[in-house]
Amino acid sequence: MTEKQTNVEIENNLPADIAVVVSDRCRNDRFFVWYNDAYRIVLCSNIAWLQADRDYCYLHFKNGTKMLVVHPLKDVLAMLPPEDFVRVHRSYAVCLDLVDRLVGNTIYIGKQDFPVSPAYREDLHSRFRFLGKVKGLHKSKLVKNNK
Repeated sequence: MTEKQTNVEIENNLPADIAVVVSDRCRNDRFFVWYNDAYRIVLCSNIAWLQADRDYCYLHFKNGTKMLVVHPLKDVLAMLPPEDFVRVHRSYAVCLDLVDRLVGNTIYIGKQDFPVSPAYREDLHSRFRFLGKVKGLHKSKLVKNNK
């Protein structure tokens, strides 16, 4: 008997008034991280931005607090929902829902500014809709001949 058949049989034997999901046990909106000698739960929805510091990463929360974890930015970003967070620089990743301004090669979350590297600019711009032209995004690749 396969695991899927076993799960179906278990669900069929449960009382009708109890809703139980057997196969989807992993919660994708949170994760545990080792911090101050214990595993602390981090809700993805509370994170405003991430800041790299070599093999460490600062988690900056919406309430103004921050947490230093012993993992590189790449590993922490892999734990977060990709539709909500985007890397904008070698040292920064931000929550897309909190971005309120884009000025040149800088994005803002409130008063905090973040540089946008050329390597991550196209991915960042593809996550938003723009009304009108975006300066620098639609550059012509034609080269004028000065003869």
